[in-house]
Amino acid sequence: METDGPARVRHEHPLLPREVQDEFRRLGYWGETTLADIVDGWARRDPDRIAITGPTQLTYGELWDQARRLGGTLQAQGLQPREFLLAVLPTSWQGVVLEVAASVIGAAIAPRSAHASPAVAVNTFAQLDARGLVLQSDLLAKPEWRDALATMSARLDGRPVMVQGHADRSLPTLEEAAKSGPLADKVPHDPCQPCLVLSTGGTTGHPKSILHCSETLVYAARHFALACDFTERDVHVAFAPYGHAGGSVFEIYMPLLVGASILPLSRWRPQPVAEAINRWGGTFFITMGTHIFDLLSLGPDARPLLEPVRLVTSGAGPDSLFEEGEEKLGFPIVRVYGCGECPGHAIGRLDDPPEIRLRQDGIPFPGLEPRIVDTTTGEPVPDGAPGEYQVRGPNLFMGYAGSPDLTAAAVTEDGFYRSGDLLVRSPEGYVNWSGRTKDIIRRAGLQIDPVEMETMLVEHEQISMVVVVGEPHPRLGERAVIVAVPSSAGEPPTLESLCGYLQDKGLPKQSLPERLILTDDIPRTELGKYHRAEVKRRVAEEAQQVA
Repeated sequence: METDGPARVRHEHPLLPREVQDEFRRLGYWGETTLADIVDGWARRDPDRIAITGPTQLTYGELWDQARRLGGTLQAQGLQPREFLLAVLPTSWQGVVLEVAASVIGAAIAPRSAHASPAVAVNTFAQLDARGLVLQSDLLAKPEWRDALATMSARLDGRPVMVQGHADRSLPTLEEAAKSGPLADKVPHDPCQPCLVLSTGGTTGHPKSILHCSETLVYAARHFALACDFTERDVHVAFAPYGHAGGSVFEIYMPLLVGASILPLSRWRPQPVAEAINRWGGTFFITMGTHIFDLLSLGPDARPLLEPVRLVTSGAGPDSLFEEGEEKLGFPIVRVYGCGECPGHAIGRLDDPPEIRLRQDGIPFPGLEPRIVDTTTGEPVPDGAPGEYQVRGPNLFMGYAGSPDLTAAAVTEDGFYRSGDLLVRSPEGYVNWSGRTKDIIRRAGLQIDPVEMETMLVEHEQISMVVVVGEPHPRLGERAVIVAVPSSAGEPPTLESLCGYLQDKGLPKQSLPERLILTDDIPRTELGKYHRAEVKRRVAEEAQQVA
């Protein structure tokens, strides 16, 4: 690391060669800007500009004041720079204030969706050695969440614990701290130190927690905005899960960076979302194919509610869905490819014709070094041939927290992230998803690891053998199906009982299987392994017959 002035220490990105980092700074991809710097800048230049709209409105001046007061409360209760704060919240104005507050005091925030399981929260808390905790108060109506709170609070020893909302008056609230807490001064901190921990994949005892710094996040937000012509005139309709790249990067960093407004909505329901868009003038939002499917399912009377929308980005769906969506919903759609480890980071060109823009996944951002390689030899493949997508760039994550082995397996020695996605490069320069190097179920853009689920299920006393596969679904793309041979112990399992068991093991609600098939045997290959492809074929065939 190097010192930049008497009060500043610059840390190196742990996964990128030093000369590559220097080049990012020279080219302006990294500009030493934090989220606190961004909001502070707007609060000084245009304090009356609307930062958050909807039922609760905050100007940039008010957002900055509340973030400083919330940060001051966390600071007064012992949260120190570079320490981690776990926050389990819905998408909300409070979540925006909290992310900015963490940046004000130089802390790192680990946001997680309110749909996360208590087991995931406790495991993430321990993995990060978190020194502060914020929970949605509604969660504490459930005994399992009260137990989780007790477990985490016992480890904090007087450090900050607060709730969002007012259901539990025994704990201080985020809202009260944001309105009446002491004003914190902005703590100078290195924009290349971890500041945000995104969630992905892992659901058992070792969650995969993705570390990012301000440099990687501001780069991703800036280039996403440029690609979408996203400006201060936009109203960003925000409903992606808190803690995912959509909900905690592109729905917070991107609008605040350009001085736009955020319209936070706590959950996706197509009719209420359409009504909110019409009432508050929403112009832009990020979707998966599932959201386009749902909007198309609205009646003709609801379609005019979407008139304020000028552009939507989307992914993880069939070409025909996006083509129908653009034709019937009245706004252009641009497809996007990305991942939490390298947020963004490929998006279609707005001026490309629909036959290209709606059928291909995106063009990598400037500054990225993408390559598609043969999964066996590691050599580059020609355009039109599938291979593993690897990428190095200014948005590369800093590793998986507490998981050096996972990090080493995911990133090459020269800083290329091995995505595990099979992509194809087109003559137009787009990259297009064509599969995974290992079996993955893609449910509405969420990647579910069937092997991980099988590892949990095989320990269930009512199951003798089990395979989990993806089944085609018109709305979700795929959904998880359990194919199991019951054991001789008592009654056969039910889908409801197995879902409860999986949630107790830490599987989040959105990853739960949606069908159970009980069978006398599971087909195997010549080597004695479960014949996953044959199981998947039979499941799809059965579903088609039922339909």
